This record gives sequence, structure tokens and C-alpha cells, in this order.
Amino acid sequence: MRSIFSFLLACLLLLQCFPLSARAFLKDFRRDIKERLDPGKSYGLYQKALEMEAPFDSVCRRIESNVQQSDWEIITFWDLDIPSACGTRARVYLIRNEDYDRAVLAEGARYLMFLPIRIGVYRKGETVVVVFTNPELLAKVFFADLPFAEQDKMVAMANVVKKDLVTFCIKGMEGTILTEQLPPVRNDRDIRFFWRGMQDQFDVIRHIPLTGDPAGAIKKVCDRLEKGMRINMNGWHPVYRDMIADRACLMGVTNRHIENLTLNYTGLKWPSSRDPDSCSGLYHLTQFPVEILVYVEKGEIRIGILDQFWRMRFYLWDDPFRTGAAFMARDPNFSGRIYKSLLGIIGYP
Repeated sequence: MRSIFSFLLACLLLLQCFPLSARAFLKDFRRDIKERLDPGKSYGLYQKALEMEAPFDSVCRRIESNVQQSDWEIITFWDLDIPSACGTRARVYLIRNEDYDRAVLAEGARYLMFLPIRIGVYRKGETVVVVFTNPELLAKVFFADLPFAEQDKMVAMANVVKKDLVTFCIKGMEGTILTEQLPPVRNDRDIRFFWRGMQDQFDVIRHIPLTGDPAGAIKKVCDRLEKGMRINMNGWHPVYRDMIADRACLMGVTNRHIENLTLNYTGLKWPSSRDPDSCSGLYHLTQFPVEILVYVEKGEIRIGILDQFWRMRFYLWDDPFRTGAAFMARDPNFSGRIYKSLLGIIGYP
């Protein structure tokens, strides 16, 4: 009894000495428990913004015009190598906003891994569909290890970005305007339990001594990576590179064979006889490109990528049992091959 009384007295003294920090700790603790128990809000990783019967190129031109009239800019775009059975077209746009880039960088260079913002356009029959990767869910997952106050700040910024994306996708369009959440759909409890460890899935592949100006050194490393990719024989090629505040270089790479296989696997039902549409997962197209990050940390240049099995589960597995079973049954080493080929272009070991 005396020991319990002593413990309570010590807690009371601690609260008196550090009232604000203790209250903040208890507030965060209560919220953490709540989110572990309560499903809360649900978030679709992909958002369908528009369905429209119109020429593919005219829809793309309107999106480009909408972005150009804003404070965002188009980094690049390219047409994906989709499965031949789909008989259609698909394009990914990568866009950026300098203020948003800097806000993400302020939390740490590793958080740049979920940039840039992505819009996808694809044709399905006579209809053109416009989707985007949901920045709100990305922010909740990639910033889940931060204190709740920092998380909330970044999620609020991501919601502003989301509104801009909707505008880019629908402004000046005459079609069916949607705000439909597409799988994978995750709730607050899913994120708190299964997806908060993104930083543990970030693999530093190379450590390079830093000499001279950091910005110049980062640029040289990116130049070497890009040159190596252009002469490599495993099919990877860069679709963009972006220097962010002279403190990091974010590169996006893709591989047409990987694009084809991934979009062919995505959306499969298990068993496959239940899936009459071999292109049902085409809306996952904004999973591309794969990210390579070059940045300065602890006095050295580091090159990092995400664990590709984690990345595949995050972007592709609509249902861990159904989609995961289809992936593992068809090609259990798929993500491992992607990871090894990325190590090859980075020059590891």
C-alpha cells in the first residue's frame, strides 16, 4: 500500500514540475489508444475524380492547362506500358509545389519519399478516367512516427493539396465528377497498427563521404546514377529528377516490363476465374515511378529506397488475403527481383 502511495505521490510531483509536457504526453497517449481501438476515418489510397467520354489527349491537355494556371508545376509525364490485353492508354503526371516540398523537407529528408504528387489518366472503353494518389493517406502513413501535433499539421497541408488535385482533375471538364475512394482503403486503426513504421522500411543502400559543397556533391551523385541507368541492361530508366532546396535529390525510375507485370497482377481476384476483367487494377497506375532518394545525413551522402515488398503491399494489395494470395501464387519473388535490380543500378555493394 505504501509503495502505491509513493508512486502516486511521485506522479503528482512530476505533474507539478512538468505540467505542460505531462498534459501533452497524456493527451497523445489517449489519442494513440483511441486510434488503436477505433477504426475512425477511412482513406482510399487512390481517388477517382472524373469519368468523361472524350478523347484521351484532350483530357490530358485540360489537366496540363489547369496545373499550369496554378502555383504548381508539372515535373514530367509519360505513358505507361500497360498489359496488351487491356488495349488502352494510361499516363502518369508528376507535379510539385515548392512550398509543399519545403514543408515536407523540414520534417526530415527521408519523408520526401512520398513525393512528388501524382495524377493518372487512363481510358476504359469509351470513357477516360482521372485518378490521383491520395495525399491525405500518404501523409498519415509517412508522418505516423511524428508527434501528433506535427502529424496533424502535415495532414492539414495534404488536405489542401488534395483540394488542388481535385481542381486540376475536373476544372473545365464535362463529365461525371466523383470523389470516389478506390482500394486499398485503410482506416485510422490500420495505419496505427500496420503502417506507422514507414521509417523502418526505408533502406539506406549507400554511404558516400561528403566532401565540398553538399548541393554540388548531391548533384554529382545523381548525375552518376542517371548515367548508370541509361547504360544499364536491366531496363530501368529515370523519368524525373528533382533537386529540393539544394538538400536532396529525388529520382523517379521505372521499368516497362515491371509496369506491365504489376498492372497485370494488380486487382486480380483469387482464384483468377473470378476475375473476368484482366485490367481491373489499372487505376493503380500512380504507384509509379519507384523512388530513389539522395540526401545528406550525419555528415555523409546517403542513397535510400523503400523496401519493395512493403511498397508493393502498400500501393497494390487492395485486400491482403485476396490480392496478396494472387501475387504470391503467381510470382512470389517479384518484389525481391525489383529490389535486387534497384540495388544493381545504385551500385551496391
